Amino acid sequence: MAAATLRATALAAILAVFADQTIAAAVPSTCCPRFAWEDAQLTEADIAQSDASLFGFDSDTTSSKGSTATCKLLPGDTAWPSQTVWDRFNATLGGALIKTVPLAAPCYSNWHQYNAEACQHVRENWGDPHLHVNDPASAMFPLYQGRTCMPTEDPNSSNCTLGGYAAYSVAATKVSHIQLALNFARNANLRLVVKNTGHDFADKSIGAGALSIWTHKLKDIQFLANYNCRGYKGPAFKLGSGVETEEVYRAAEQNNVTVVGGECRTVGIAGGYIAGGGHSPMSSLVGMGADQVLSMEVVLPNGRFVTASQDSYPDLYWALRGGGGSTYGVVTSVTVRAYPKMPHTTMTYAYTTGPNVTADTFFASLGAYMSYFNAFTNAGAHGYFLVVSIGPGQYLFSMMPMWGPNMTKPQFTSLVTPFLNDLSDLGISVTPVITEYSSFYQAYTSTFGPEQVGGTDNHAASRLFPRENFLPAKRNETLAAVRYAVEAGGVIVGYNIRSAPNAAANQNNSVNPAWRKAAGFFILAAAWPANATDAQIQQASETLTNDWMARWRAVSPGAGAYMSEGDINEPDFQQAFYGEHYPRLYALKKKYDPTGLFYAPTAVGSEDWVVRDQLEWIPTQNGRLCWKS
Repeated sequence: MAAATLRATALAAILAVFADQTIAAAVPSTCCPRFAWEDAQLTEADIAQSDASLFGFDSDTTSSKGSTATCKLLPGDTAWPSQTVWDRFNATLGGALIKTVPLAAPCYSNWHQYNAEACQHVRENWGDPHLHVNDPASAMFPLYQGRTCMPTEDPNSSNCTLGGYAAYSVAATKVSHIQLALNFARNANLRLVVKNTGHDFADKSIGAGALSIWTHKLKDIQFLANYNCRGYKGPAFKLGSGVETEEVYRAAEQNNVTVVGGECRTVGIAGGYIAGGGHSPMSSLVGMGADQVLSMEVVLPNGRFVTASQDSYPDLYWALRGGGGSTYGVVTSVTVRAYPKMPHTTMTYAYTTGPNVTADTFFASLGAYMSYFNAFTNAGAHGYFLVVSIGPGQYLFSMMPMWGPNMTKPQFTSLVTPFLNDLSDLGISVTPVITEYSSFYQAYTSTFGPEQVGGTDNHAASRLFPRENFLPAKRNETLAAVRYAVEAGGVIVGYNIRSAPNAAANQNNSVNPAWRKAAGFFILAAAWPANATDAQIQQASETLTNDWMARWRAVSPGAGAYMSEGDINEPDFQQAFYGEHYPRLYALKKKYDPTGLFYAPTAVGSEDWVVRDQLEWIPTQNGRLCWKS
């Protein structure tokens, strides 16, 4: 079956099920009510009983005193809030304030938390993302935290310091907590960060001396079998912003539906995932994660709580779906569409160079795969693969997996057989494991392995390659640029993926336009020894950005990169991460956050700020945040 016909058949089947589930016209329109904790909001009366100078809302038209200061405060500054003020803030929060203790503090004798047994637990589990998700301050990629408190076996080897970790976190369990935190940070001129899970490659959820809003505890999941609002009728989920991928996938399985989410189990769906656009094994069939959003609840920088939807704050609704996290407000929940339960078929295989597979043959096989990129994504399929050097002139390709949403095993096998024959013609013998599953969840849990995080021995960049890069006129040039990086030591985690057009979804949003043109998304990592010096890391990072990635940019002019899995040193990040949307996004940043309360590396408006005392190519977040003069 032709790829386009296969995808059309798959979508037709989905829409047919939607037709069966459509609510009768006589049923009144029903939008999803807020969670009970979203109704627990800060009022003017609450502020009057505390301290308006600390906790009062910002005016819609005037700037707060925080906007006139040159820099955000750091602990030790004369104007830094006293302990009495922090205690008052904690009391107003009902005890939700947490003073930061780094995860690895039990490994260091200069912390009173020093404990050999607790340290061993941290060392053994440092690569487990759940350890970092469940901590209010820790990020999964500590390179840009400054590596100031890494697990160690020698408690006296050095001192553990906060570095780029926030000074305090608010463990939010209701909207008023978030409102109080925003108001206090703005009025006290504190740096503010927002942490959901801490997956972002650029460590957007950390910052020296910051007050952090930790949304991890907002875990509510509500299934709406008959959602009927603003033109959409069908199944949906309302998700608290602390809900992770594995949790929403499990809920979808329990309710016999399918939802769009990421590969990593601990990604926060309603946080940076949707804010960045959100790619998925379902994207080649139904589009991006941000395309599935029906409405959002958000606390604005001025402290006010609003709904963002097609008819309420529509410009904010547009910006929040793809325009980046830590920019326009704190999302407390999202409502997303769901799709019918459907079969999924996957394929895994691997091969290496060897006596009968030279390096040239190996890369020819990668070119053969690229020649099918457009056909596979047109069919709704998704490929997730690894390309890496395993020795001098030796290479590994691993498909981990290729994914066929709403495809039976015979349909999927028909799609991939011509490509497998091409591999055979090159002399590459593979034994693909093709398995059909009854649902997304069954395929996901059986195929995608748990992720590993916490390392400081590598850094990654990414590129969204347009469809034309895989047509005959540009494919060899693209392959040559990719081969150059791998032969030089780069590791590729690749995706054969597109953001499918979907008439049933709302794709009028701020997702990077490069996604709408792409058939390939490649992450490229540079690595260095675990004991590398700053100079070695700087050199490797510069090579990644100015040599390897420069070649990728040259063969895909005008394309872009995925901000959540991108290079913190990306040149012209505005174009690469946001494309033609950037001017509008920047204008909305000035509209909704005129005081600059929200800052994150490579976020919209971040070019107006500078973090002092950074090393070139290692822009850690452990310096003072100041307006650029």
